[in-house]
Amino acid sequence: MAEELDDQTAAEVGHALVRWLINEDPGGIGNFLPDFAAASVDDAKAARIGSTVIDLLQRIDVA
Repeated sequence: MAEELDDQTAAEVGHALVRWLINEDPGGIGNFLPDFAAASVDDAKAARIGSTVIDLLQRIDVA
């Protein structure tokens, strides 16, 4: 994986993760956020989510 992550790619990762968490609901979090819509996450928030997740994965040697 590249060392530098651009904002657009980070936002795409963040949006995909949020959509997966909401639509697939693998952890059953929908019960805690019944009115949450994945579309409510703007690009800046999605980029922060995406870059944080990728950073964590790199730190634990998964990515």
